[in-house]
Amino acid sequence: MPPIRALVIEREYRANINPIRPEAAQIAGLHRSGEVTVTVMCNPGSILEGYYREHGIEVITQPLERKLSWQAISHIRRVIKARQIQILHLFSNTPVSNGATAAIGLPVKVIAYRGQTGNIRRMDPTSYLSMLHPRIDKIICVAKAVEQDLAQHVSHPDQKLVTVYKGHDPSWYQNPPADLSSLALPKGAFTLSLVANLRPRKGLQVLMDATHHWPQGHQIHLLLVGADPGDPRIQKMIAESGCPDQIHPMGWRNDAPEVAASCDLTVLPTLKREGLCRAVLEANSYGTPAVMSDTGGNAELVADEETGLIVPPGDAAALAAAIYRLYQDRALTERFGKAARQRVIDHFNVEQGVAATLKVYRELAAGD
Repeated sequence: MPPIRALVIEREYRANINPIRPEAAQIAGLHRSGEVTVTVMCNPGSILEGYYREHGIEVITQPLERKLSWQAISHIRRVIKARQIQILHLFSNTPVSNGATAAIGLPVKVIAYRGQTGNIRRMDPTSYLSMLHPRIDKIICVAKAVEQDLAQHVSHPDQKLVTVYKGHDPSWYQNPPADLSSLALPKGAFTLSLVANLRPRKGLQVLMDATHHWPQGHQIHLLLVGADPGDPRIQKMIAESGCPDQIHPMGWRNDAPEVAASCDLTVLPTLKREGLCRAVLEANSYGTPAVMSDTGGNAELVADEETGLIVPPGDAAALAAAIYRLYQDRALTERFGKAARQRVIDHFNVEQGVAATLKVYRELAAGD
């Protein structure tokens, strides 16, 4: 049987706080399987272009900046026809809106990727350019929580939705931990990492509120990766926290996993619209456990009381108590970290992601 012909469209083109992209590894795995011939369409200058070419994947560049670009739609449509593409796999909203529209009237199966909960509503017309686009045949969800959330909005969810966990490779996480000597941390400091920005849903303010619940004299130090030290909003949050001298905004880093590896704990106090947090997977891969809020797929990623702790979203007191518990029990923290690393290896490896995606491809291609 000849290989399935797939066109993957992704928009990633900027440097990321972590350059490792599990989606790209799974795309390469599909191509390497011999069951799929993959062509990738991406933005000119994509940071992943070289990676795809190294894995023998043909890359077509196409600007993908607008929700609907007639130039992009026409180009995608030509490629589908010329290459007799059987599977069109679309990552992120811009590829979905352009790609699914380009597929109208063509005998190609369309797959969309969904990486977070929320923000899809039947009464919102813009949703019909993304996950509710009528031309989409299948939506691959990054977590069961994402699938359950979408099931409230899409028609025939039992047929249209499937969960495939992103795959991580232990070989990606062999670098030495980041050097934190410039922070002049005291001996015995208990360090937490948070990949943070100022979007309210990320819960940075909840973490700042949590610091007021810890007793005086603690040695918990917070490392805010991605938080701009010069931003007055960050400065204000830190100044109003319960331990301003123990909060370290580290700005933009391209070694976020290595920073997490140097810490005792990673924390994710997201309030809503979470999928399967890559920053936590990275930290876990280095043996750093997590305290995180029960939003989206977080409870699928962290096994509560086995590989980390799960707390209610927005509950600063519960977040503070969970962190302080591990601060006081370093042996438990270490045990959680070892179990977290093994959980990534067992449940979130590249092989399971490739196998699950191949199954979706086979089923859709067989229905041609």
